Order: sequence, then structure tokens, then C-alpha cells
Amino acid sequence: MRGDTDWEWADTGAPDQQLLARARTIAETYEPLIVDSEFDSSLNPQELHLFVSDGIVSESGRFDIVWTEELNYRYHYTEGPDFNYRYDLHPRLDVPDTHFHRPPAASHEDAVASCIEVETVRLVTFAVLQLWRDTLESGTLSFLQQPNPP
Repeated sequence: MRGDTDWEWADTGAPDQQLLARARTIAETYEPLIVDSEFDSSLNPQELHLFVSDGIVSESGRFDIVWTEELNYRYHYTEGPDFNYRYDLHPRLDVPDTHFHRPPAASHEDAVASCIEVETVRLVTFAVLQLWRDTLESGTLSFLQQPNPP
């Protein structure tokens, strides 16, 4: 897992390989701009990478996804070092467990309550991809945190 996220601040549980595989299937079925996907390890996957052919501020992007046995998740979207954001569900003392890390840095300190209220792998994956798609098509970053999420 990435050391630059707030996941190092909480016990989120071990990665769940079945949930990662389910997220992959759902994403590839739902979003036609996903051009490739891979797990970080073929023997012991910890993270799923989804590559998209269009980006919000760059030509392309990538989602790094983690689901754990404790049903915590992280959907980190990156277009390199200058543009990142993240939807998380894990214990936090200072913000709701379901929270959003704003672009461009997606740092631990900039977390706010997430507009995503669902918690199943299917619905969270749909919501994250639809928020990304709405932002991509509108060119407006406020679509990442909609008052009426998908």
C-alpha cells in the first residue's frame, strides 16, 4: 500500500482479493474508458490498478483501489504527482469514516465528508466511476463531490 496516504494512520484490515477482483469486473464492465487493469502482484494482490484513456487534467489517469476484509476501501485517482484525489472508508477521528481527499494533493490533512454514502463494492465502484466521468465530461472539479451522488 502507498505510504503517502492516511491509511497508515488506522488499522484498515488485510486486503480482500475477492473484493478486488469484483471491483475489477464491475469497473471493466461499466466504464468503456478503462483500457487496462492489473493487480500489483499476481501471487498476493494488495491493490488493483485501473488505467483510463482520458484524464481530468492530463491525457490519461489511473485508479488505485484497495478493499479490505474489514470492508474498508480506498479509491485513489492519480494523473501523476500534480493531480490526485481519493475516496476512503476507514476509521478517522477528525472526519467521518467515509471521506474524500480533495485534489490536487489528496493529502491526509484535506479530508472532508464524502458524498458517497453506499458501502458495497458494486455501488461504491459505480459511484466513483460516475463521479469521475461527470467531472471528465463537465471539466468541473466540483462534480467530484456532488450533493446528490450517483
